[in-house]
Amino acid sequence: MTDAANLTTGSDPDVAAAEFALGLLEGEDRAIALRRLLAEPAFTRDVERWRLHFGALFAGVASVAPPPELGERVIARLDGPARIQPGYWKPFALASSLAAASLFGLLMVRPEPALTPPVTITAPAPMVAAFMVEGIEGPLVATYDSANGRLSMPGPMPIPAGKSAQLWAIVGTGAPQPLGLFHEAGARVEADARSATPMEPGTTFAISLEPVGGSPTGLPTGPVVASATLIRA
Repeated sequence: MTDAANLTTGSDPDVAAAEFALGLLEGEDRAIALRRLLAEPAFTRDVERWRLHFGALFAGVASVAPPPELGERVIARLDGPARIQPGYWKPFALASSLAAASLFGLLMVRPEPALTPPVTITAPAPMVAAFMVEGIEGPLVATYDSANGRLSMPGPMPIPAGKSAQLWAIVGTGAPQPLGLFHEAGARVEADARSATPMEPGTTFAISLEPVGGSPTGLPTGPVVASATLIRA
C-alpha cells in the first residue's frame, strides 16, 4: 500500500491533489485543479499517487451485502417515530459505508472531461464571379477558393490552338496582376489565382489569350475574351 507520508509536495500534503483524486472538487476549484494538471507536472504526479493510494485502500475493503430486511426497516422508521434502538446503527452505518464505497468506485473509473473546449470553425462565405466568355452562350459562374487560391468554372473553355488562356486580377485602379493559366480539371477548368494582394469582393478578373505558357511581359498581350467582378455568394 502506498505510504501516505510520501504523498506530499514540499513539507505538507497537497490536499487539492487528494480531493481531485477522490472527485470531491466542483466548480471553480475543479477548474483550477484541471489547469494545474496541465501546468504543474508535480501536481499531476501527486494526483496519480493519491489515486493509487485510495485505490489500494478500496481494494482492501471486503464486499459485504446488506441484510435483506434493511430496506423494510428503513421504510418503517421513516413512517413511524424516529427512535433508534440499540444495535440499529451498526447495519445502517455498514450500508452507508457500502454506498460511499460504491460512489468512490464510480469516481475512480469515471473518465475525465475533455480539457480542451470544442472549437467552432466558421468557414468564410464563398465568392463567385460570372464570366461572359466569347463563343459560349450565357454566363459561366466561376468559384473562387480563397483557402487554396484557385478559380474554377464549368468547362470546356474554347481556347484556340497555339494559345493559352491566362487569368488576371485588377484591384481598384491598379495594373492587371498576372495569375495562372487555365487547364482542364475533370468537367471544369481552373487556374491558379494566388496573389500577394488578397482577393476581396470587388476584384475584377479578366481572361486573355496569350502565347503558350502565358504573357511574356507580365501584362496582357492578347485579346481579353472575358471579365467578371468577384462577389460573395
